Amino acid sequence: MSVEDAKPPLPGAGRAADRQDLILDAAFHAFATYGFRRTTMDDIARGVGISRSALYLHYRNKDDVFRTLAERYFNEAIAAMEAALTAPGQTPEQALIAAFVAKDGKFMDVVLDTPHGSELLDAGMSLTQDLADRAQAQKIGILARWLAALPMADGIGSPETVARTIMVSAMGLKFPGQTLDGYRTGQRQLARLFARAITG
Repeated sequence: MSVEDAKPPLPGAGRAADRQDLILDAAFHAFATYGFRRTTMDDIARGVGISRSALYLHYRNKDDVFRTLAERYFNEAIAAMEAALTAPGQTPEQALIAAFVAKDGKFMDVVLDTPHGSELLDAGMSLTQDLADRAQAQKIGILARWLAALPMADGIGSPETVARTIMVSAMGLKFPGQTLDGYRTGQRQLARLFARAITG
């Protein structure tokens, strides 16, 4: 996904929720384009087509915008991951690959495909670690429930233990210098390995 793909739609005269989405879409585009440090509230306001003072009616500062954007991202990623795992007609390997891609949402595409990816990850670690930890726990729970419904091989651990191992391993695919293609290849390999181990 390019930065242009993440560009927000033109603002309209919608409800308050629509305005919030427009602001967060504009913020996502600004952070992807300029990085976290260089993005200003003016940049975000311009992206929505409102004044900076109007933006401050919704958010206290740039950190507040970033945290709200992260919360929306985590909520969307969790819902997408659950839907991916429970889609009918999949092998365990196919379900895991779909879940890995879904859990990233559009954020990882931008992080690994723009010059500001490392900076955005650093900002996420410092500003949204509590949100990320909570989301990770939810993702592990979703994966554990999916595993519990499978005929798991004997001796590999409980669904919760295996789910945690899978998620921690998937996180390890993000490292400095990683490309989006390399990341996706790693996800496919990881899904194949775990699917074979799970089903014996």
